[in-house]
Amino acid sequence: MSIELRVFKADAGVKWFKAGWLIFKTQPLTFIFMHLFIGIVGLLSLFLPFLQIIAALATPFLTAGFYQAVLTKQQGGKIMLADILKPFSAKGNRLGLLRLALYQMAAGVLMALLANGLFAEAVAIMSDPNVDPNIALQQVIDSISMANMALFLIAISFYLTAFAYAVPLVYFNQQKRIFEVLKSSLMVFYHNVAALSVYGAICAVFMVISAFLTFIPLLVLMPICYISFFVSYQAIFMPVVPPAQSEPTEPEQHNDTGRFDA
Repeated sequence: MSIELRVFKADAGVKWFKAGWLIFKTQPLTFIFMHLFIGIVGLLSLFLPFLQIIAALATPFLTAGFYQAVLTKQQGGKIMLADILKPFSAKGNRLGLLRLALYQMAAGVLMALLANGLFAEAVAIMSDPNVDPNIALQQVIDSISMANMALFLIAISFYLTAFAYAVPLVYFNQQKRIFEVLKSSLMVFYHNVAALSVYGAICAVFMVISAFLTFIPLLVLMPICYISFFVSYQAIFMPVVPPAQSEPTEPEQHNDTGRFDA
């Protein structure tokens, strides 16, 4: 049985982001620390290579924990930082998240191999300690063809969109067929390209503004983006959405009004 999704108009992207802000401000510090915790786990794997596999396996669980906290707030509950660890002990969903993590790790390895193959000359230049730093950048630019760059951007776009909604689909919808999950996540970006483009543009604009403010506003912006992205998942995929959060729309292939009451 295929996974049904709903289709929204462009203005839904604004409503999703607004809903994310409204949820965030109910317990801002908790959401900030939750996001920081996820970020720290990722950074540790960069500095301590032996933690890379552990971090890769843990990330879907931590993301699911963050989303579960959002759902708890929508239902009027209280959350704390430790709630982000709940998926590790959630019976019935752990195997699905573990399988998803393994699939994502495999896809990440394939992306790394593709990058090494497409940009082997550039990697060799950057790895050569004898190359003059003043001319290394120009040599790297000259070694990269537009065709290879386009191919890599297409591949990375497929990778990101395929896994974008994978965690909530596995954890909340309890989908066990990973390839069906990845396909459904891809289809979201096809059917809801307008709404997600508006949502993405809003996030991008705020990120650019943050860059001029020493990135400190990202401590607030990134949790809001996480929350509002989960709100978009609820609107598109959840058959029953918490009251006063959204109005369901027609299943796939039928456009709706795009309404999402935050």
